[in-house]
Parts: sequence; C-alpha cells; structure tokens
Amino acid sequence: MKTSAIAWAITGGGAHLRECVEVMEYVRRKLNVKMTLFLTRWGYEVTRIFGVLPRLQNIAPGGYYEEFLVDNEGMYYIGRLNMGKYAALVIAPATTNTVAKMVNGIADTIATALFAQAGKSSVPAIVLPTDIPSEEGYIVIETPCYVDRAVCVKAHCTSCQPLVKCPARAIDIVDELPRIDLRKCIGCALCENLCPYSAVRCWERVKLIPRPIDLENVERLARMRGVMVVKSSWEIAKKLEELLNK
Repeated sequence: MKTSAIAWAITGGGAHLRECVEVMEYVRRKLNVKMTLFLTRWGYEVTRIFGVLPRLQNIAPGGYYEEFLVDNEGMYYIGRLNMGKYAALVIAPATTNTVAKMVNGIADTIATALFAQAGKSSVPAIVLPTDIPSEEGYIVIETPCYVDRAVCVKAHCTSCQPLVKCPARAIDIVDELPRIDLRKCIGCALCENLCPYSAVRCWERVKLIPRPIDLENVERLARMRGVMVVKSSWEIAKKLEELLNK
C-alpha cells in the first residue's frame, strides 16, 4: 500500500519558520496526509519563541504517525524510514549548522539522524536551508519579540502594560527598563499590541550576508543523491504534491 505519511524535522532557525508552518498546514489539509513532527532541542525552543507551538501541536496531535517528538524522543521512530513508511522527509528550516553536518555525514541530532537514514533508505529528502540568498546576496531572518530600549526610555511610562499583562510572565525589569526573557516567551505578541509607544517589536526582518562556506555547503547538499534543496517554503508544498501524486 502506498504511504502518504510525511516526516517533518524542524531545527533551531527562525528564518522561514512561521511561513513553513503555514505551508505545512496547507499541505496537511490539501493533500490529506499525516505528519510526524520531529524537533531538535533548539527547534522546540525556537517554535515556542516564535509563537507557532500550538499550531504545530495541531498538525501533529499525537495520533499514529502524528506524533510530536522532541529531541531524543524521535530516535525511537527512525526505523520507520528504513521500512519505507514515509513518502518524504522534510527538513525545514534547516540551520547552517544542520546543513554543514548533513553534507559531512554527521548524524548527532534527530534532524541529521533522520537525514542519514533517509539517504540509506531511498526516501526523498526536501530541505529548506536558512542560508538561501536573494539575488542581491543576502538572506532575511525574523527576530523574536524584543523591547527597543531607546524608544522605551523616552516614553516615561508609569505602568508597563506588556509587563503587567504578559501571560507567560516573560517581561522583567533590568536596569530600570523592561526586557523580554526569551527563556519564558511564548511568542503570542500581545506585548507588541499593548505598548502604546511601539517600543516592543516582533518579527522584525533583518538582512544578513551568508558566509562563503555556508553557501558552499548548500551547493554540496543539492548535489547529494535523493535530496531536493528548495529556495522557498511554498516550494516544499509543490515538491510534496509531485511526490505524492506519482
């Protein structure tokens, strides 16, 4: 019987993350597939900080082939790749560190271990690296929520509403000004909406220039057998649709 389950691994990169979640929600709905979600330790932390954790738990609510697995929990399920139980492995986003490990044969995280087993088992791997530059040569990442202290210091607030109403109690006072503690933040962005002076910023876009070694590793990855490197989140949906309709 032809399988329609997909293994999706998330690593610790914020670039493309929120859009990847939107794409995979669309894939699950349109293609009617089950998804097993594998998160590295830092993949889990980043999904929490970027506020997509509840959506991911809806994608993988815990049923058969819909497990939500963090870090070493996922190691118990790698054998499914060897048995051909997944139509594809998606690694998105794949950090610079993850890509470097994959092209050098290192398999010491759940994402890189899945990649190694997919290669041995002829399971197609679709990878969206964080270091895919634009034509101008830069990549765009998003920042978690943070407090712009230069704006905050001018506001002279008598009461900080983001601090008072934060559901995760993730805002504290450091050197007389509020600071978001990312160890507690759940990415709800309520703080951004509550601040009347726009001192809180969420998902701000930042341009970075990838290192030559990072670009070289992406090129090496694209040349590997059974690997499809995509340049955008929505390209993942296109590749999965092609695979599942074969």
